[in-house]
Amino acid sequence: MQGLPGGDARRIHDLALEIITEKQPVRVWPLLMARLTADLPCDLAVLIDLDWNAGTGHALTGSPDWLHEAPLDALIHAHMRSHPLLRHYAHTRDKTPLTMDEVADDRWWKGEAYRAGKEAIGIDRQLALPLSAGPGRIRGIIMSRSGLGFSDRDLEYAALARSLLDTVEANETAVLAYRGPADPAEYKITPRELAVLTLLCEGLTARAIATRLAITPATVTKHTENIYRKLVVHDRVSALRKAHSLGLVPAPRPNPDAEPPSPVR
Repeated sequence: MQGLPGGDARRIHDLALEIITEKQPVRVWPLLMARLTADLPCDLAVLIDLDWNAGTGHALTGSPDWLHEAPLDALIHAHMRSHPLLRHYAHTRDKTPLTMDEVADDRWWKGEAYRAGKEAIGIDRQLALPLSAGPGRIRGIIMSRSGLGFSDRDLEYAALARSLLDTVEANETAVLAYRGPADPAEYKITPRELAVLTLLCEGLTARAIATRLAITPATVTKHTENIYRKLVVHDRVSALRKAHSLGLVPAPRPNPDAEPPSPVR
């Protein structure tokens, strides 16, 4: 951290401390995304997971919260293979954070993919933090800002932030202990929605969930509505029963102190 200005070194230190000491694994990715957008700073950050060979992929989570309503998956499906940063990581398996300015030529800035992204979510300059992924897959964080490109200082910060991502991945693995065996992606449930669903299963109110995940109650309500729609249910009780039956969250543990039910007569 000696090469970074004192403020940046402190930000990286504080972020690492927050990740390591966070008691709720479901908060780790939202915490990281929010901090990256604030510390660089940038306008938005998106965690993506792509199957390069199949030409498909998903935006798993992002910051700010309005990105959850943006057509990110449609942009990915339409333009991922023409995206210079994604092409670079697909072909080289490089793990170095890079900017769009380092890998793109005039064809990108004049092309349909750039125009589509700028029109849909305002992306302009981009910086990628790649994560480890299996053969044929790309996983990482794409950060964007309007106007100004990323500086050498930004790249130094990104390189150090990238060093924390293995810790974040370990925390994400911890989330598996709180859910069932089903794959949430099969039901198009994002990590943020799974976090909300997990806390709904604990009986928390929207306000309590908002506090736990550092988001607003209105955002919790929107995520809850998305969960209901994806599970094809209309209320919390039905959502929890469906989530349990599908294996998205663990079945409720029996309470050893509860009285046995009365026999049916």
